[in-house]
Amino acid sequence: MGLEFDLGMRFFITKTPGVGGRLRFKLEDFIVEEVTLEGEVLRRGLSWNTCGGEGDYCVFVVERHGRYDTFEMIRMMARALRVSRKRFSYAGVKDKRAIAVQRMSAWRVDPEALKSLKIRGVVIRGAWRSAEGVKLGDLWGNFFRVNIREIRLPAWRAEERIIKIMVELEEEGGFPNFYGHQRFGVTRPVTHMVGLKLLRGEFREAAMEFLSRVYPMESEEARAARSYLAETADFKGALKLFPNHLAYERAMLNHLVKFPNDFVGAFRRLPRGLAMMFVHAAQSYIFNLVLSERRMLGLPLNRVNVGDFAVTIKNSLPDSLILVNEGNVNDVNSLIECGRAILALPVVGYDTLLPPGSPQEGIVKRVLSELGVSLDAFKMKSMPELAARGDFRQALINPPTLKLLRVSVDRELDGVMASLSFFLPKGSYATCLTREIMKTDPTKY
Repeated sequence: MGLEFDLGMRFFITKTPGVGGRLRFKLEDFIVEEVTLEGEVLRRGLSWNTCGGEGDYCVFVVERHGRYDTFEMIRMMARALRVSRKRFSYAGVKDKRAIAVQRMSAWRVDPEALKSLKIRGVVIRGAWRSAEGVKLGDLWGNFFRVNIREIRLPAWRAEERIIKIMVELEEEGGFPNFYGHQRFGVTRPVTHMVGLKLLRGEFREAAMEFLSRVYPMESEEARAARSYLAETADFKGALKLFPNHLAYERAMLNHLVKFPNDFVGAFRRLPRGLAMMFVHAAQSYIFNLVLSERRMLGLPLNRVNVGDFAVTIKNSLPDSLILVNEGNVNDVNSLIECGRAILALPVVGYDTLLPPGSPQEGIVKRVLSELGVSLDAFKMKSMPELAARGDFRQALINPPTLKLLRVSVDRELDGVMASLSFFLPKGSYATCLTREIMKTDPTKY
């Protein structure tokens, strides 16, 4: 599990052996349907003809079949409509290797023009005018339907293990709420390393990390271009080699050809949302390390101690933050036992406060020290547009809707297939649930 260790995901909460297997043999094996704040599931294949009113925004439902991530899809739509990609917004980023349905908006774009778009793998399921656009976080969560294929066990044994793991998850209070592989990249798990270098003010090193670090799962053409840049630092020559589909790298290289020492400016050629992802990925990596460290120290995840934080849970989402002290520790643990609260750990930023002398403060300070990063670094003084204030995130996610739909002999591949469905609140990762069930090579997620 080298990749998982490198991303800070250093334990399983369940003890039952996994079933192995792989995800995403076909796009239909991983379906993500956004759930609105009102609890409406944006089902695949349905048309949405919401009657909109007047306004400068075009709100739309889009169904995407692999090929692009959210940022690439926006770039394709903006290019086809001949408008700036800055006009587009979304409630949440979805998996690239999946069939995903989500709600988005575009400022001053005609709904009919949007519905007439012809982009391979992208279908507009409805578009209407609105006085308000879609903002990041405007969702309750996502509903998933997932197939795990190539399970090398008899069907009855696979079913037995999955059921045991589901029971263990219930007993433990849920699965670890790690930031999953998609946050960092599976083909190129580089975003957190770029983010850490940005936080340390190492802008040249951050740019070269993003542009020239070679990973074996990329195409031969991309590997050759990155290797050339790593060996020569020749931005102009590298630009000729980088394939067109690496549009973000090419945008940075174009800037560096003109301004070879302006690495901050090169990062500013990226969409702000993408640039922010580097800092967010660093925060995510630190969170994973803090969560793993707490577990390795034997501190509980389904209870709180004095000096911890907890969040109350309302409609499956975190609500109010509580600092645990000697006066309320028993009450908070009672709330946790009845599913109305959960341990919360810091997603560190420049505004993060930790109770002095608490075990949690010690864990966070030790992790930051080992990475050479301070809380103040998250102000990003050279790129203040990327400043990150910090937040808290629940340590565990209890998936009460988790269902094992069936376990059967796979007619397309050798082995057994298990089909699951579940709802997860926004910000949590389906692959962090399936890793507990599979316990296999994360590149198969």
